[in-house]
Amino acid sequence: MTDRHCAAPDRLHSLPCYRQPLPRESATRHIVVMQSAAACSPIVGTLEQPLVLNGENADFARRLHQVLVNATVGSHLYIMGDEAFIWRIHGEARSAGLENAEIDITRTLAGSRRVYCVHCGLTQTAGPESLLSCIGCDVGLEVREHFSQRLGAYLGVCSNPDQPCSGVRP
Repeated sequence: MTDRHCAAPDRLHSLPCYRQPLPRESATRHIVVMQSAAACSPIVGTLEQPLVLNGENADFARRLHQVLVNATVGSHLYIMGDEAFIWRIHGEARSAGLENAEIDITRTLAGSRRVYCVHCGLTQTAGPESLLSCIGCDVGLEVREHFSQRLGAYLGVCSNPDQPCSGVRP
């Protein structure tokens, strides 16, 4: 999944640190879930008969759900895309019963990430900017360098406690 040993001493331990996935020789079924064809990692070509699901396909959500709930012991899931995509799919996989050891996540695309507002509890998709307005409560949020794997999101806290409901204006 993420490499816990790659963190620099000044880096928060909660921040995800991504690495290229390794083929799991012991896996009896390789399931590859990618956000788009552009998110594909070279590892896919080394896997024996992988089941590949592309997020751009019209029936992606239905097929993903079906594959995850029917995954058996010995299956290994490889998720590739931007942070918002991989952590959403990771959450779905965990809810379906897969263990962290059965999942590799690789950020292969720059793009959106998820931010959790501590004020209203909404998790929203956002870009890389460090300031944004919560779409749920309009509080101006500062995105902290704290990541919750359980939520699959960065922590967003009020950027101006003197005016908590003012939002962030460009």
